[in-house]
Amino acid sequence: MCDGKRQCQKPEHLIGKPEDCTPEQIKKCHGDVKEHPCVTKAEKK
Repeated sequence: MCDGKRQCQKPEHLIGKPEDCTPEQIKKCHGDVKEHPCVTKAEKK
């Protein structure tokens, strides 16, 4: 799981940084989620 250290739950699918993932990448890795679980609120800004 993700922790506060910007670790990705699915690093094998990660291209770049978790906050740069497209909605399609997020859906592929995490299913239908409202927010990317690998990105904290501070990183989204």
